[in-house]
Amino acid sequence: MEKYFNQIKNSNLFFGMSDEELKGILECFNAHVKSYKKDEIVIRQGDVIKSLYLILEGNINIEKDTYWGRRIIISKLSANDNIALSFVASKSMKSTIDVMTTEDTKLLVLNYEKCTSMCQNACTRHKVLISNMFEILAKENLELLQKIENISQKTIRDKLLTYLSNEAKKNKNNSFEIAFNRQDLADYLNIDRSAMSFELSKLQKEGLLQYDRNKFILKS
Repeated sequence: MEKYFNQIKNSNLFFGMSDEELKGILECFNAHVKSYKKDEIVIRQGDVIKSLYLILEGNINIEKDTYWGRRIIISKLSANDNIALSFVASKSMKSTIDVMTTEDTKLLVLNYEKCTSMCQNACTRHKVLISNMFEILAKENLELLQKIENISQKTIRDKLLTYLSNEAKKNKNNSFEIAFNRQDLADYLNIDRSAMSFELSKLQKEGLLQYDRNKFILKS
């Protein structure tokens, strides 16, 4: 835990706390570090969420399988991102998604009930935490709205252009790297990988963009 203390302190979840406040709240929440191997499931669809997680190392996919077994990637998370925050408001809400590691990963695990109930003294550190949680949820909602915009486009071409345009805006640069490999990008946009690769090649030939693996440059 000590190894990650500064990282935890500077995360969005605990931002604004002093060292002493953070030490106290980690103890209060029975916080501990848990290691996961690549392709290990952290949360399954149907699980009742009992913990809140902060990614310390590694990467995670938030996924969902259709009735016929097709994988859809909802989002990709990395160090300092939070998992299961949307479920902590209910003690009985079951997960509607799978959470799976894409590489060896370390997570900070926090007790579920402690995160959603104020302590008897209504301490400042708890108020800061709850305020931070609302800000994170607001950011997550905006990201989900952006995904809806990406996948609601009618054609593969428009889905790609909308997604890449949004990524350029997010990075404030027409040159950027995306978090997905080709298969993951296809699963994220809910399109066929071969058709997507064909469309990317067309867009490059038309001079609208250049790409090399996950590196893209958009052309005006």
